[in-house]
Parts: sequence; C-alpha cells; structure tokens
Amino acid sequence: MSQTFFAKLNADEKIVKLFQLSSSNGLLTLWAKGSKDKQLLRSSSFDKIKNELIVEGMQSPIPSGSELLCSFELKGNNFFSQVVLQQTTEKMVIKFPNDLFKSERRGTYRLFTSHSYQIWAQLDLGQEYQGGNVIDLNTKTTQTGIFKSFLKMAEGKEEEEDQKLSSVKIKVQDISVSGLALHVSQLELPFFQKDKMFIDVGIFFNEDKIVIPKVKIVYVVESVSANKKTKIFKIGCHFEELPEAIDHALGRKINSLLRENDSNREFENFLK
Repeated sequence: MSQTFFAKLNADEKIVKLFQLSSSNGLLTLWAKGSKDKQLLRSSSFDKIKNELIVEGMQSPIPSGSELLCSFELKGNNFFSQVVLQQTTEKMVIKFPNDLFKSERRGTYRLFTSHSYQIWAQLDLGQEYQGGNVIDLNTKTTQTGIFKSFLKMAEGKEEEEDQKLSSVKIKVQDISVSGLALHVSQLELPFFQKDKMFIDVGIFFNEDKIVIPKVKIVYVVESVSANKKTKIFKIGCHFEELPEAIDHALGRKINSLLRENDSNREFENFLK
C-alpha cells in the first residue's frame, strides 16, 4: 500500500513552480472540497508580485471569490494548494494566498479499481469460447449477446462478424507493474488454471491500450461475489519478462491514475 506525503515549498520555490507552470501553458485542476466535479484549466501567465495565475478554458461557471483546491503536474511531480478564483469581464485569475505543497508517494504502486476505474484485460483463450465474452461479475454482464452489443457500440463491428470468438475481456480488480488480479465465475474457471500462460494480453485504460507480452496465472483462490450468492474465483496473474519500455509505460499510466484521484483526496484529508 502506498502513502502520500505533502512537503511544503518555501516562498521562492512556490514562485518558481507557478512561473514554470505558466511558461509551459500547463494544465491545472480545480475542484471544491468534497466534490467529484473537477475543472481542467490552462495557465497563460503568472504575476509573481500578486501571486496570481491567469487561466482560460472554464467549462462551467464557478462563482467569483470561490475558495477551491488546486492541483497541477510539473515534470512528473504533483503540486497542491488552496486557491481563490477571481473573474472579471477581461480575465480569469487564480490567486495563491496559501502554501504550495509537493506530493511524495512512497511504497508499492497498486491500483485497486473498485468502482472508480474501468480497466479491462483482453485474453486469447486459444480456443472457441461459448460463455460471456465480457465479464463483470458485479453487473453480471456475462452473456454473449451483451458482448455483441458492446462490440457494435465500442468497435463498430457488424453483428455477423462476431459469431465465434476465442478471446474474453474481463474487468481488472487490481493492477501493478508486476501483475493483476481478475474475478471469474465457475463457467470461466476451466480457462484459468494455475501456471497457464497468456500471450499478448491487452490492458485497456478507457481509450488507452497497453499490450503485455506474457501473463502467467500464479494463483487461483475461491471467493464469493459482493452479493454473497455467487461463487467467484480470484485469478492472480504475473507479468513475465516484462520489457523495460512496457514496464515504464504501464507504471506511468498507473501512477497518473493514482495521482489524479488518490492524491487529490489525500490532500483534502491532509487539510482537515
């Protein structure tokens, strides 16, 4: 389990980081404490005397004078502050009257998907699969008909093209740079036995896809579903001989999701 620590920057460091953000026309995220709604704005210039950042790109109105939380990324590091939004007819300004913090994440990087993320693994079973080709045991979407509808919606395939399929797409329960965990039902279990190796497994992060060359099943554990009525099996998988480039790409993706959600929430808790 990773932990996030917040280090306060001194006044000079704060000015440097805000100037760097504006010089690169970097993006920053604004949100009200406790709210899930976030606004992504682009910085355009910085007034170091007034500690004000001029921004643009507001998607929905926020009352002028609102006290908000703010985060932005520079060179792989994340920064947070409490800010005040001021709007005039000419410009939109974010004031930084408070301290600026840099987050530091320590520990292992494992992303637990729960209901916050939609991450899927697509595996080639090596033979015709007659069960549900999209498996999410929480929503019980394990029917081939639902999979066909999914294909037509997501990939634009015609119905006659998806008659017999040998691959399956399963919702990922948790993932790290070393492996992932899946849940399958009794129906899918024969295809997921310990020590089985899958080749070229696609990991889908919304529109992004990362292909893992070798994925080996290292454990199979019997469990029960959230409603405690259906028997499920947790499948633990390890990424074998993962190339360095893929390792880095996967790590960047996981860490960006962790920073985007966990660090924002942890910064709120830090301010309590």
